Amino acid sequence: MIQGALGTAGLVVALVFGVVGTLALGLASARGRRPLWDVGVRLLVVSVSAILVAVVALEDAFVSHDFALRYVVENNARETPLIFSLSGMWSALQGSLLLWAAIEGLAILALVVVLRRSHDSTVAATALALLGGVLVFFVAIILGAANPFVLIHGAVPPDGQGPNPLLQQYPLVLVHPPLLYGGLVGTSVPFALATASVWHRRLDDAWLRRIRHWSLASWVMLGTGITLGAWWSYQVLGWGGYWAWDPVENAALLPWLTLAAYLHVAVAERRRRTFSASGYGLVAASFALSILTTYITRSGVLQSVHAFSDSRLGTELLVLFGATVALAVVVALLRAEVFVQGQVLRGGSRGLLLSLNAAVLVLVGVVVLAGTIFPLIDYRLTGASVNVGAPFFDRFVVPLALLALGLMALAPWSRWRSGSLDELAARTLVPAIAAAGVLLAAVALSVRSFATLGAWSLATFVLTSTVAGLVRHILARPRGRRLRAVVSRNVAGMVVHIGVAIVAVGMASATTFGHQGEVRLARGQSTTVFGQQLTYRGVRTVVTPQKTSFEALVTVGDQGTYLPAITQFGTYTTPVGTPAIAVSPLRDVYLTIDAPPRTSTSPITLGVVVQPLIFWLWLGAAVVAVGGVLAVVGIRFEPAGPSPERRSEPAVGAIVGADG
Repeated sequence: MIQGALGTAGLVVALVFGVVGTLALGLASARGRRPLWDVGVRLLVVSVSAILVAVVALEDAFVSHDFALRYVVENNARETPLIFSLSGMWSALQGSLLLWAAIEGLAILALVVVLRRSHDSTVAATALALLGGVLVFFVAIILGAANPFVLIHGAVPPDGQGPNPLLQQYPLVLVHPPLLYGGLVGTSVPFALATASVWHRRLDDAWLRRIRHWSLASWVMLGTGITLGAWWSYQVLGWGGYWAWDPVENAALLPWLTLAAYLHVAVAERRRRTFSASGYGLVAASFALSILTTYITRSGVLQSVHAFSDSRLGTELLVLFGATVALAVVVALLRAEVFVQGQVLRGGSRGLLLSLNAAVLVLVGVVVLAGTIFPLIDYRLTGASVNVGAPFFDRFVVPLALLALGLMALAPWSRWRSGSLDELAARTLVPAIAAAGVLLAAVALSVRSFATLGAWSLATFVLTSTVAGLVRHILARPRGRRLRAVVSRNVAGMVVHIGVAIVAVGMASATTFGHQGEVRLARGQSTTVFGQQLTYRGVRTVVTPQKTSFEALVTVGDQGTYLPAITQFGTYTTPVGTPAIAVSPLRDVYLTIDAPPRTSTSPITLGVVVQPLIFWLWLGAAVVAVGGVLAVVGIRFEPAGPSPERRSEPAVGAIVGADG
């Protein structure tokens, strides 16, 4: 019970100090007084500290099973393992909003550290005031409508009902939501920095670099979070896929796309040390779409396997979304003169290709947004329930994704200054020959899928050219500095491109050549399914304090024995399927129990999914994440700005620029 009182007190303190600190920073911004900045920063630090106290109190309530709190009763049980007790904090609405506020607070503390020695306290005060306003908003709605510290009325129950079964099957739940929220919340920082810089007309190198770096960090966290979410779906949900164009999946993808588009635009902006209206618009759109993601995920307005709560907070979140859009529009209109128009297009053929790539990414975002919210709009207007599924998204997104991959293949080989098509063709001859060879070989092997042919050939082009550029870049360094070059920011864009190409191969192969079916086997019987030998060895029941699992023992070729299961958790009466996956670089064999045997000697019906090369999807995503991390924290060789050497390196900075 003490955790409830401590947590509520922490939120009240956070709200009071957050409001006063935000107002002090607003005055510091308006009047340009450094003492007000100091006061405002200290007050915000107290506010963030109070939020962290509330987080610790709630986590302690989960770990100690304090069932005096209603939220703990609904999302925890005595038999819940420690790892899922820790993740229980963000397993439903109230705790997830507290997680948002805590990450927002940590972002504020990090920005305070970065800006503490800034000579331009006016811009810094404005940025922190905007972030303080976002923090206050979330603390206010937590206290008002989503307080996780509400006490149980009457007698304290001896046990809780436990987390949602889908949230206690896989330990990734401890990592995936915080990373995803870190990326979503992180978009508020570049938005605040960009808005403050534009408003005060301070668009020098230092502020533009901060906007780029914070955008990049958010993009890396958000992309990693999305990938881990796809992996969680693949490992847990039992359907054999990883992406279903689910509303929550789509919502998280939207700000990632706009951030990726901004990072492409930022490459050209960095060379000319300018900030464009399109750059500011993309940064603002990323934060606004993050708010929209939270609305879709936590308002219950759209049904999703990833939405583990239903609330009536839609109005409040839509107000914040509208306020963000309105603020960005007003700032852009009142400070239109600070934007340099058309500087990306003046960047020669590479600048044009980067702009086109950014436009394609935005267009993908528009398609995804339209398909996601159309059912909601149609329901409001007509009362009809319409489902926009994978065929719609595949029809429009796949061609756009191939176009983006093609532009990505060409951009690193083009020049910042004007160049001819003949020159570009000569520079890309070897990668083009390799791509054509793969295309012809695929056609000869009877591959007829346009998407797969395009993905394989374009990925070959990207891999050939980018790996060559990476090797050339490293070998151009003195022997003693080559290892440092491998982990430098200069190679980050090339590493990201390599990862994207690998993802394209894995995704296209699994989608085109995957097989799905069922097989009925008696105990001891073997069969071959989609080229994979399966042997059913029998069943067993495993009982733990947390769950009861009915497991089938299935041998997959010479890869070993795997245990697909049907599991019942705690007080939940509905069992859930738990797949087993035989993983290899060439294919995954995905097993589920579709119909259990009536007795230990009866036949069993197994679901079998064979996913060729899906391993490379996860590997490629990991390579993209490594490239993003290098762009943030890698060694930096050259100072920012264009140089003759950088102009001659084909793939450097193709996505994030040499300085990230």
